[in-house]
Amino acid sequence: MITKDFIEKQRIVIRKKIESLNEVIEENRKFEEMGSADEDNAKEFEDFEERAALVKNAEKEISSLKRALKRIDQGTYGRCKVDGKPIEIGRLKAYPEAELCITHAKEKKS
Repeated sequence: MITKDFIEKQRIVIRKKIESLNEVIEENRKFEEMGSADEDNAKEFEDFEERAALVKNAEKEISSLKRALKRIDQGTYGRCKVDGKPIEIGRLKAYPEAELCITHAKEKKS
């Protein structure tokens, strides 16, 4: 059963994850000067692409986490958005931004 205490702990976990992801974004938005040799530039471009992907993924996760905070505020956190039944606590602990129970998450992947 999802208790108010559990939800408040999740709120803290979610906020910390957002803070951590914002740090990842900040760190990966810093770009160094391009090198003078073509092979240096190729490596730097590869690094740039990796950093850009990290930023994009972090921004997507932050968006999901913010939606979870909104659900906490609305009183719907921990309920599957498909059928409204409780999401498994273990799932919420591992994936605090979960919007779907395990059953519906598996169906969505299929």
